[in-house]
Amino acid sequence: MIDTIQIRQLRLEDHDLVKSMQTGIEDDYIVRVFERLIRNDVIYGLFNDDQLVSTAGYSLYANQYAMLGRLRSDNRYKGKGYATQLIEFIIEQLQHENHIKWIGANTQRHNFPALRVLNKLNLPQLKALHGSTLVKPEVLNYTPGEKWTPIETLEGKREVLSSIEHNPDVIFPYECYYPFPSHPNLFKDDEIKDWYFFKNPNNNRFIIINFDQKKHQYAHVVYLWDDVFTQPGLWETILDTHKEFQKTYGDDTYVWIDLTDESRKDACEEAFQIQDPWILHGKWK
Repeated sequence: MIDTIQIRQLRLEDHDLVKSMQTGIEDDYIVRVFERLIRNDVIYGLFNDDQLVSTAGYSLYANQYAMLGRLRSDNRYKGKGYATQLIEFIIEQLQHENHIKWIGANTQRHNFPALRVLNKLNLPQLKALHGSTLVKPEVLNYTPGEKWTPIETLEGKREVLSSIEHNPDVIFPYECYYPFPSHPNLFKDDEIKDWYFFKNPNNNRFIIINFDQKKHQYAHVVYLWDDVFTQPGLWETILDTHKEFQKTYGDDTYVWIDLTDESRKDACEEAFQIQDPWILHGKWK
């Protein structure tokens, strides 16, 4: 018997079909927040006859970055290439969307099925980042120093960003979990006016701290170098700004910072909850 394969965009009424998939994932957030995902993202399903066997989709950032995700497969249908077929279909759709300039995905280092799919689709690995939440600031180990100088004008912030905004080799952590190759479209005036910028005394390093909310609320730290724990004054600046964020957003606001494999070597493991690294894949169209 020949399987009848259909791919279509999922709708709110498909929630029960998503629930019925046997993915082996307990308390899957996709099932839990399906209604919100359907409103905000684009999610497709691949059906074998009338059975939903694979899902995937994308989120759009800065109106040009399509981040693939929401990849799930029913364990009863694995090994048949359905996930790859579905992602290939989505990428083909994205190729026809002129406003989308970059297609990528973010998956954890030990998610081997997802890595195999992305490698088959020739989405190259760009950078690995450990999303890290500061949980015990009192045990942090870092080089002390004077707090860095705040940059408060929009012109000053623009001057800082001018050094990276046209350099796609810079991977910029735009949000928690969502880094992208740098591009001017990431830096809109109405957003960066609310970001906190600081420069070090030597004017050769900067940090950006902005508010983000995923499962928790965060003072999201953007720092693009590996000397996270040896740059004098960096952590005095972060921790002081974190206190301001807690006054504004509540005591349950945490510090989030992305660590590379190199910078993680200097991290006090007790001070952080450090995730298995997320690997950014992607390419410009």
